[in-house]
Amino acid sequence: MAKRVGKVRRVAELLSGKRGAAATNYWKQVVATLGGQTQRAGFDRDTINREPRAFHDAIQRELCLRSGHGQRPGGNAA
Repeated sequence: MAKRVGKVRRVAELLSGKRGAAATNYWKQVVATLGGQTQRAGFDRDTINREPRAFHDAIQRELCLRSGHGQRPGGNAA
């Protein structure tokens, strides 16, 4: 999941517009969906447990980029 750039960007976009309980509930929904997908795909328990953390880390990197704390290659730096 962490390598699905479009999904990471979309979840980061939606998450950045939420605060408090709404953000928490949305994140729980995303994690539950991710767990279900990895389980149905037949991944082992370790992978199923690891994926939400890797996806979370990817979301955090994207949120940092969006906030200006990181730079994308080929960004606005002149």
